[in-house]
Amino acid sequence: MSAVIPTCDRPDLVLESLDSVAAQTRLPDEVVVVDNGKTPLTLTQDGPFPLRLTRAFPRFGVAQARNLGAVMATGDYVSFLDDDDRWDSAYLEEVERTILESGADVVLGRLRDLRDQRPLAGKQAAFGDPPELLRLLLRRNPGAVGSSVTVARPALLGTSGYDPRLTTGQDKAIIIDLLQLDASVARAERAWVDYRVESTGERQTETRKLRQGKLRFLWKYWRQMTWRIRLGNIGQLVRIQADALGARWR
Repeated sequence: MSAVIPTCDRPDLVLESLDSVAAQTRLPDEVVVVDNGKTPLTLTQDGPFPLRLTRAFPRFGVAQARNLGAVMATGDYVSFLDDDDRWDSAYLEEVERTILESGADVVLGRLRDLRDQRPLAGKQAAFGDPPELLRLLLRRNPGAVGSSVTVARPALLGTSGYDPRLTTGQDKAIIIDLLQLDASVARAERAWVDYRVESTGERQTETRKLRQGKLRFLWKYWRQMTWRIRLGNIGQLVRIQADALGARWR
């Protein structure tokens, strides 16, 4: 199992992420760090696992950084971790247990707030068979983020990868693409991601990117959506725009 960490100009935070990987009860077979920051990252090689640091083009983008890391990885499965999040010490052990029990191509971990360890509201949705999960992903995000997704590498390489055109929703989009190729998905109920709700630096949830990403997601999956799901996504866009206008006038 490989761990892939994309990072961009957050050297202190990525070290915390790597510390959480080093503390795993089931260590990864390798860690691939893809650096696309303006300032090159320096890492030592004294961890408890093989560590590869790859320099990508500055501001290459998190989607392309994940794709590059997945191509470079050698494990049968790839677990992604963002540079500002952490894994609970049993995360990879629980993911591996779920893979062995279910044979799933994709495993989702669970999200809790890094500060107070409380499960994130709205990100714990249960799901059943692939058609049900597909409808759920088209409508909302049940907890697929950059740090909670583990994918069978051959299945991932059978897609076009994380979509760099989506400035948000890339993580649930890759699962949608995999589901449309008949991949199976399971939840690792005790695999916790300590998710940094507030972070430093540029955020994908910045209003312009959020609006752009939602619009592109709607356009990309329009044909797979029912009219009810389409209207729900359009309603989200309207709320994002209204919130932005309200903030401008306050």
